Amino acid sequence: MLKRTFFLAAVALFSSALLVSGGCSCGFDCNNEDSKGTTTLSLGFSDALPEDLKQVVIEVDSITFRRTGVEDVVVDSFTISALDLVSADTFKVDLLQYRGRNQLVVIKDLELESASYNQILIKVLGGDVNRSYVQESDDTLRPLSVSSGVLTLPGTSFAKSTQAYTVEFSLAQSLQQQGSGTSYLMATNGIRLENNATAASLSGRVDSSLFDGVSPCDEKVDPTQGNRIYLYKGNPGPGERLGDVYRSSSSTEIPDNVVPPFAVASLLQNPLSGSWEYVFGFLPAGDYTMAFACNTSEDDSVDFNDLVVPQPTTQVYPVTLEEGAALVCDLTESGTC
Repeated sequence: MLKRTFFLAAVALFSSALLVSGGCSCGFDCNNEDSKGTTTLSLGFSDALPEDLKQVVIEVDSITFRRTGVEDVVVDSFTISALDLVSADTFKVDLLQYRGRNQLVVIKDLELESASYNQILIKVLGGDVNRSYVQESDDTLRPLSVSSGVLTLPGTSFAKSTQAYTVEFSLAQSLQQQGSGTSYLMATNGIRLENNATAASLSGRVDSSLFDGVSPCDEKVDPTQGNRIYLYKGNPGPGERLGDVYRSSSSTEIPDNVVPPFAVASLLQNPLSGSWEYVFGFLPAGDYTMAFACNTSEDDSVDFNDLVVPQPTTQVYPVTLEEGAALVCDLTESGTC
């Protein structure tokens, strides 16, 4: 399939979204684009911080917008002032630097034909520690690969307007340590494309007494380890249980009544206040159930680990997110926010 290449400028912003820009079918010399219908689009990368890792770096070679019956729109040259890049063939981004509502804009003001796009493909150069890698807590660097070398995301319909979208990488779900422990694999599990105009956010503080002051969390050797917040769509029905992170390829049996998390947030200590905080940066509006668990050190991204969620058992919070709203919910021993 033929492709069209665009050379774009991008800027870095502090906001937890990834913005994608668009292009037009006849390049930059189109006349009267409004009559044809165009979208001016921005795209950015964002993620929540996973535990015990210092860096998760990917080297992006291209970003492709694909729809049926027409040529691909391929962006493969990047000017990103925050990274000191001008017309670079690739760019590297440490996803852990763009947590919650923080963002790196990698494409800005690209004009795309207004239409439904089947897929968005992010080509990642991996398998080499000099390209994409994970830095572990002891500073060891491990090579990072992507399945088939491309992250393939479901597409969306881009309206005839100026729009901004975010790619949430959700590393707690997408990143997997390989069996040998010497490398990492990134899949599309949990990775989402969100519309910034309608996306909501959810954040708050977490009472540190939940780490070690309430049974059975008070049995942990290191109270600050193994603390996560799981977010589930809707409200669990009778007989349903809240599950840990897993994939359909789990080597352990997945009970029929388990509800998988939609998103996962780790906790980060505020260096100024000392309080522990969480944030879900870009979420679709709707009803959710949020649950805290202090026993998540063994929760890997592939196997169902049969963890008890929530832990302590009072830590369940029903929340409703309106379009574009920023909801604050502080987690306390009482189980109310």
